[in-house]
Amino acid sequence: KSQNDLAGYAPPLIAKVGGAEQLFCYTVEGLVSLNPKDGALHWRFPISTPFGRHVTTPIGYQGLVIVSSVEEGLMATETQISNNKIVHKRAWTSKPNAINFSSPIRIGGYLYGLGPQKNLICVDLATGRQQWSKTGYIFTSADKAHAAFIAMNNKVLALTDTGELVLFEANPNKFVELGRVQVCGKTWSNPAYSNGVLYLRDGLTKPGHLYGIRLTDAQ
Repeated sequence: KSQNDLAGYAPPLIAKVGGAEQLFCYTVEGLVSLNPKDGALHWRFPISTPFGRHVTTPIGYQGLVIVSSVEEGLMATETQISNNKIVHKRAWTSKPNAINFSSPIRIGGYLYGLGPQKNLICVDLATGRQQWSKTGYIFTSADKAHAAFIAMNNKVLALTDTGELVLFEANPNKFVELGRVQVCGKTWSNPAYSNGVLYLRDGLTKPGHLYGIRLTDAQ
């Protein structure tokens, strides 16, 4: 047991970031770095929001850990070893790219996710600068908008909250759609992909179903 934080909704991440393997927990109180072997606290980055709705899975990239809050914005914390201690500092914050409760993904040095204006976004992880934004895929109200993302090598597969699959290039220079198809009803599902089959469920507003959808040419 370590710390007394209230749990958020985000899953933890174990990753080697800034030269040291760390356990990152995005709790109601903020982002916490622990020693994964014994739970000892390395550092904490306080993030205080009205409802403590911290949902996005932390992303590790080089010396950065990235999380988001719809109130505070998309945030990167830099962590490194200094004088035999693991330390941290704020690297950048981008409120225009604030992500609510839809976890983004990383491909190379770029983040792909769902922005605050129901817009698909690509963000440079080194700087927090938005590369592009694309609307017209999410039709739920902004406070309830959701999409789930899966990296498919050099492509991104997104499942929208209205049950549409959208495949687009993992291209930081421009948005390029490769295909889209309706596969289920309303959903906040985070699908799983294995051996060419995508597993997901719907039923956000009524009893739903579990689906196994075989994908072709996704990779």
